[in-house]
Amino acid sequence: MTSVGARRATVSQGRPRAGRLAGSVPRELLVFAAVGVASTVAHLGGFVALRHVLGAAQVANAVALLLAAVANTWANRRWTFGIRGREGAARHQVQGLLVVGLTLGMTSGGLALLGVAAPGAPTWVETGVVAVTTVAATAVKYLAMRWWVFAPGGRYSPGTEPTVSPTGTTPAPEAS
Repeated sequence: MTSVGARRATVSQGRPRAGRLAGSVPRELLVFAAVGVASTVAHLGGFVALRHVLGAAQVANAVALLLAAVANTWANRRWTFGIRGREGAARHQVQGLLVVGLTLGMTSGGLALLGVAAPGAPTWVETGVVAVTTVAATAVKYLAMRWWVFAPGGRYSPGTEPTVSPTGTTPAPEAS
């Protein structure tokens, strides 16, 4: 049996260090989907609440999406991609906000099109448009997070940062 703490990559002094747990793509997709569903519920709930308070659909969407995005990036960093520790957390949040720009563009575009096609549409229709466009952006968002924000290369590549297998063992660095 392996605890989460035992699965963390460590430096030579034995202190926990930020590291990425090795994981399979199907597992990542399942966790990413669960985080995404929770984030979408938070986004849509925030949109509905803010829509009534702020009065403007675009502003309500942007604020609700921004708040949900920060929580989403934190959850995906920890649970989907298995990155622990504070190292790189601020950079990941900034990159996550850049990625969420895609979602904001798609949801704002959807609301703008709805405004042209059906001016004065009720909030439930606006919420449906936000939901559909959010789902459409999800595949691109996963790829951007996996290959850019939480990329297995770069800072966490073999030889510079250990990768921990699901069994809790740290593979030895390859000899050059």
